[in-house]
Amino acid sequence: MKILIYDNSWSEFLKNLPFELYFAYNEDEVYEKTFNQKFDFYIFDFVDGYNVLDNLRQSGDETIAIFLSTIETFEAQKKAYKIADEFFKKSSTYVEEIRIKIDYFVKKFLKLDDIIKYNSIYFNRKLRVIYKDSKKIELTNLEYDLLILFFRNKDRYLSVYELMDILHVTKGSLKVKISHLRKIGFEIENKKEIGYKLKEIR
Repeated sequence: MKILIYDNSWSEFLKNLPFELYFAYNEDEVYEKTFNQKFDFYIFDFVDGYNVLDNLRQSGDETIAIFLSTIETFEAQKKAYKIADEFFKKSSTYVEEIRIKIDYFVKKFLKLDDIIKYNSIYFNRKLRVIYKDSKKIELTNLEYDLLILFFRNKDRYLSVYELMDILHVTKGSLKVKISHLRKIGFEIENKKEIGYKLKEIR
């Protein structure tokens, strides 16, 4: 898991987080790194990083983000949560506690036990969402149920009529949903007169 950290005062404290860490020390470095590669998480200083994250959001970047701040007013938190996913107060007295909170939040947010990885796609079964190249893709209930069926039956083909019966959909609707999943990046094989199957990735 790749995390970009933009917090000059706390970079040293955060370097032991159990993830693949990248550090930026000014706004230009943040923009350069986020332009050249995708990250799973951002950890930014609230004061220095608010406008940076706001600009990234306006450009369509939906990467999960945490703000760290020495400010703990209600207004600061209200402002932070408009564009970030979590807000932690910095305290030199509780450095280890903050590290534990960040570690816990990252794992809880992604619910790693509920994640299915398929190529560059992360499918969260509990949250019913897809993350591809750090971008969140919402699934409809039908697409979610269809994916679950494919993953549970990855060793065999599911016939069109079997899928129609289980999902209570028409053949046309089924084809539309399979087409959408393919566009996302799921390699769904089709054998005429047999059915569909999710190609196994080795």
